[in-house]
Amino acid sequence: MSEELDKLILHTASRLFGEQGYAATSVEQIAAVAKVGKQTIYRRYASKEALFKTVITDLGQSFLAAATPSDDSVSLNPLLALQQTMRKLLDLVLAPETVALSRTFIGEAWRFPDLVEHAGASIFLPLEQLTHELLTAVEKTGFLKLQESLELTSRALTGLLLGCPHQHVLFGRDFLQTAEERDRYLEISWRNFMTGILSEKGLAALEGKSS
Repeated sequence: MSEELDKLILHTASRLFGEQGYAATSVEQIAAVAKVGKQTIYRRYASKEALFKTVITDLGQSFLAAATPSDDSVSLNPLLALQQTMRKLLDLVLAPETVALSRTFIGEAWRFPDLVEHAGASIFLPLEQLTHELLTAVEKTGFLKLQESLELTSRALTGLLLGCPHQHVLFGRDFLQTAEERDRYLEISWRNFMTGILSEKGLAALEGKSS
């Protein structure tokens, strides 16, 4: 019951923070909408800031849990595992609740910079690290050209496949609304990016000519 109560509080807080912003949302409002006592929330979270940071941490962890491939799939075909991971993450970063919270970060950044820093550390950095780990697995197969920095390459990849679509939706553009549109975007962007970084062996694997 305690776990279900925690989920209820975090879900309610996430929705209200996304709809109203951080400053306009109070613990009292969250308690009222969740139909729990205010002290019930304060027993779990010392302050509204602590609650908000937990919402963000929980979001980042849910992304990783949903998108991280199994060790077996990475060992079998790391290039495919990376591509499938990016496709799952694309859905997650374009989810309405994710976009709503991102708008909160932007709107509140000048007043609460530490909250934005927490979001970067809890969401964006782990996604870059996951991409870096999968690119490292791809490199070990001999599929990559010699790169100056896998870290920079992973940032560029996440920026193209995730950051750019998220930014378009964040600013109200009608972008990648359907699964078919997202599949097509990922297919084109993936192929264009990989053509630049894959070795001949990797390009052959990309075309399905070798395993």
